[in-house]
Amino acid sequence: MVVVVPANVSVLELKGIHLYHANRSNCSARVRLLLEEKELYWTSHHIDLGRKENISEEYFGINPKGVVPALVHDGTVIAESNDIMLYLEKTFPEPGFRAVSPDLQPEIDYWLKMSGDLHIPGIKTFQYYKLNAALLEKTDEELALYKKLQTDAELLTFHDKHSEGRRFSEAEADAAAALLDESFARQERAIADGGWLVGASYTLADISWSPTVTTLSAGGFDFGRYPSIQEWYERISRRPQFEKAVFEWRNRATYAVTDPTIAGAANTARRSGGGTGEPGQ
Repeated sequence: MVVVVPANVSVLELKGIHLYHANRSNCSARVRLLLEEKELYWTSHHIDLGRKENISEEYFGINPKGVVPALVHDGTVIAESNDIMLYLEKTFPEPGFRAVSPDLQPEIDYWLKMSGDLHIPGIKTFQYYKLNAALLEKTDEELALYKKLQTDAELLTFHDKHSEGRRFSEAEADAAAALLDESFARQERAIADGGWLVGASYTLADISWSPTVTTLSAGGFDFGRYPSIQEWYERISRRPQFEKAVFEWRNRATYAVTDPTIAGAANTARRSGGGTGEPGQ
């Protein structure tokens, strides 16, 4: 678990649950979804990626990688979305989302680790090739500041591939899709066996991966080959917690006018609803 000693010491004074997150970020969405499933009150600190609000000394002082999400709970700072989920599950165990037999517990951890391992080489690369590179292009000033603040070699290499006029190649996108297909083929088999990723229960594994399906669908990833995943995703996406944690936030993005994961007729309706922080408080 990544516990951060923040350079931005102001967050050490925060009480309660505070989430620094972005509306269309799948990593942010999985944490929001778990917060909603646990019915926890949380304070929203929205980071607008379209306006590059993450590229600042203030935010890098909270999350040294400059990525979202970051959770602050009573002054403790946790980075990395799946670590945040594990922290929340341990700290707030009811309702619990590891309700499977002991022999299946490692499967939950496997799927959480896999979503993290595939984030940059698979999910992020595919999305930037299909959609995000053009939407989130940095100005020269933003790029210079990013390079000054960023110390993570993997992220520096990743963002160098789509800056200063460069773009990910089709070959890189195909390689990313192949990695994703390998994982989704295993997910398809798991869901076909028990209805969920791990056994017969809705667990952290499902909460972690379902917003990724939303994200990849926006980039045009073909899930037609995976009927069990499609049916599983349909069930999860109809949950009111998913609506609130994922769709309502995606509908507020400033850097994508059209989101194919949200039906046009539903856009207005999805602006309503309750919640902690925003939207819909």
